[in-house]
Amino acid sequence: MSAPIAETFDNIVIHLDARAERNGGGLPVTETDTFRTLNFSLMLSISHYIEDRFIEKRLSGLFIASFQKLSLFVPQQERYAALARTSKDVWIIGEPDIPPPLLANSVQFFRPADSACRDYWIVLSDDPRFRIALFARERRSAAAAPGKNGHVSGKRSFEGFWTYRDEYIDAIRDSIQTYYAKQELRVMPQADAVGIP
Repeated sequence: MSAPIAETFDNIVIHLDARAERNGGGLPVTETDTFRTLNFSLMLSISHYIEDRFIEKRLSGLFIASFQKLSLFVPQQERYAALARTSKDVWIIGEPDIPPPLLANSVQFFRPADSACRDYWIVLSDDPRFRIALFARERRSAAAAPGKNGHVSGKRSFEGFWTYRDEYIDAIRDSIQTYYAKQELRVMPQADAVGIP
């Protein structure tokens, strides 16, 4: 049996492909942007776009992000402290290779429920004024090797999509809430860490 996150991803991609076929091979950009491959830089740009809009609009809804490991979250913690100033809930999923920083009571960290989760890049804003999700799976290359700061060296590519469609956002959020954002998977922040106000 595959991991729940993989099932959610595959089910949405099958649905997207069926819609694309019905639409003559493409989807209107206003509904959903899809891709089959995308590089690391563009993935980071899309993630920052979602985070920046959430911060600028001072939204209070749920915000979800996944990281392969929590040490990769550290360079982003200032952005997430800004998110936490208005958000009621921020969920961060990542392998706890370090204790997470203490940012705010609204920020909760979770270890992956399965190894497959580490292959997915998820950024989701679930606020009535801005609902969007980026959901992608890293395409592993046999030539890729661990590089600087734990990142895989060489070109990293992903397959997946970003969407404004409620049905897909709901499916991603529900899968994470059911299988990944569980109390038994919660990782407590460092007691002596200094949060960003």
